[in-house]
Amino acid sequence: MPSSSAADFDTYRTVNVETAPQAKLIIMLYNGAIQRAEEGKRQIEKGKLQDAHNNLLRAQDIIAELRGSLNMRAGAVAENLNRIYEYFQHLLVTANIRKETQPIEECIALLISMRDTWQELFDRVAKEDRPQPAPAQNQHGGAGLINIQG
Repeated sequence: MPSSSAADFDTYRTVNVETAPQAKLIIMLYNGAIQRAEEGKRQIEKGKLQDAHNNLLRAQDIIAELRGSLNMRAGAVAENLNRIYEYFQHLLVTANIRKETQPIEECIALLISMRDTWQELFDRVAKEDRPQPAPAQNQHGGAGLINIQG
C-alpha cells in the first residue's frame, strides 16, 4: 500500500487534472511528454535500456492522449496537429527501437516549441477574454482632473 504522502499526491494529481481548464491540461500533457522523453534520453545515456524503454512508452502514451483529444471534424488544423503528433510518436518509436538519443532530442525540441506556442496562444486568449476596466466616470467634464491653466 502506498504511503500516505504518495496517496495524497496521487489524489491531488487526479483532482488537479480533473478540474484543470483545457488549456492547462494541454500544457500539462506537453510537459509530461517532455519530461518522459528527457528521462528516456538520460536512461539511454546511462545504458539503462529498460528504464529508457518505459519512459519513452510513457511519452508516446501522452502524445497518444493529445492525438485522441483532437476534434477531427475541426478541419485542417486538427489534421495537421494529428500529423505532427504522429511524427512525434515516430521519433520516439525510432529512438526506442534503436536506443538512440538524436530522435529524442528532435522530439523534445519540437515538443517545447509546440508547448510554448500553445502557452502564448492561451495567454493571449485569456488576456483578450478578461473584462477591461470601465473608463472612469468624469463628473466635472474634465476640468477638475487636469489643471490646464497652470
